[in-house]
Amino acid sequence: MTKSPRRAGRPSTQVLTEERILKAAFALSAQRTARQFTMTALAESLGVRTSALYHHFANRDAVIRAMRGQVSRALVSPVLHEMPVEDALLTWAHSYRDAAIAAPEAMVMLATSPIDADEGSFADYEQIARLLVADSWPTDTIVDAIVALESFIIGSALDALAPADNMAPGALAAQFPTFAEAEAARARLSTDPARRTFEIGVRALIHGLTAWARESTT
Repeated sequence: MTKSPRRAGRPSTQVLTEERILKAAFALSAQRTARQFTMTALAESLGVRTSALYHHFANRDAVIRAMRGQVSRALVSPVLHEMPVEDALLTWAHSYRDAAIAAPEAMVMLATSPIDADEGSFADYEQIARLLVADSWPTDTIVDAIVALESFIIGSALDALAPADNMAPGALAAQFPTFAEAEAARARLSTDPARRTFEIGVRALIHGLTAWARESTT
């Protein structure tokens, strides 16, 4: 009896890789709450046994660390002496917001999970810390500045997902005329008010943090 020739082409099932798992993890984070984001749910979304995931990730926290690392690698990290400090922080903030908008639900989970052992995030923070130390910022101001910026950036990314007219009072405009006119004036200035607000806010925040840090040295 002769054997049938081996069929050429792709296997009938996809090979499970870290890249494929992470892609599914980001998709799952858009469908489930942080509590519902489990290894079992992730395995089900991939159509594999839960045990198959453990060949790639030790546990749920390891998956989340890898997700955060992937986000961190998408950021434009400030480089020493490449540009003025405020411009470097602004460039970083814009890239961070873009990454957060691309995966908003995941960012909420990542922002509330431990960072420990996430080399990608710490490498990013290290670059910022070196930038600020070189600019004579006191070391005790650096983490506060990073957290303040991250909090604003993530909040701004969530705001970007809201309808452009989400601040309009609508039928209540007559009751609140001053605010209604202010909102209308803002709408006339930009077709993307969330981005405009982010630009104003992040520049003000960076400028204020820089002034605060320099005052701390006196």
